[in-house]
Amino acid sequence: MVHIALTILGALLVIGAIIRIVSAKCGVLLKPPQQIQLVPVDDRAKGRFADSHRRELESLGFTPIGIYQVREMPGVTLVAFANSFQAVCAVVYRHPLAGIFVDMCCMSEDGSGVTATTAPAAAGLDQPPGRKKFFDTQATIRQLYDRVQSERMPGPYQRLDASTFARSFETEYAHEMEWRKKRGGPTEAEVRREAAAMGIKSEKVIQKATEQVRKQYQDEPTHPGVR
Repeated sequence: MVHIALTILGALLVIGAIIRIVSAKCGVLLKPPQQIQLVPVDDRAKGRFADSHRRELESLGFTPIGIYQVREMPGVTLVAFANSFQAVCAVVYRHPLAGIFVDMCCMSEDGSGVTATTAPAAAGLDQPPGRKKFFDTQATIRQLYDRVQSERMPGPYQRLDASTFARSFETEYAHEMEWRKKRGGPTEAEVRREAAAMGIKSEKVIQKATEQVRKQYQDEPTHPGVR
């Protein structure tokens, strides 16, 4: 099976990070799902939020390969694009808390990968072995693309299209969440970095967030893979 970097999934982990930290502030903690399912969207209008990026993506050789909603994350929609010649994938996300942001990703066939993103959070999260991720909320599409091109390892590279994107995304999401679960969930250092980025300084909130998130990961049954 073709695998897409869950550095692209990183955008969804961004959502989890935002929910965790914001919820911790209120004393209620929510966790991201261990697995997800992408539901294809036939209504082109639901992907119009990506139109501001579409023209620049198309000028760089990208073509749209699908619009999806995340069944386990109400309100989250994503539009995927692929440049098959360069083996680079781009995803434009819309989330009610995080807003609109973009991931640009390339994966080698050995499973290593690099992503550049405009995601507004999660720069403080550790990445799985072999995965590199660069955050810049102000980056243009061209800058994201150039960063991926300059930072990626030598090929051969994996390629995605409309027939493989959703399944690969779901599988890689599950694999990365399993990796995080085996670590016991986000570490205190990760929570502390994310909290600092969001201006949260309370040691009580940081400790509570760390304890509750790690407990939730411990309580979650282990079941790698997807439907």
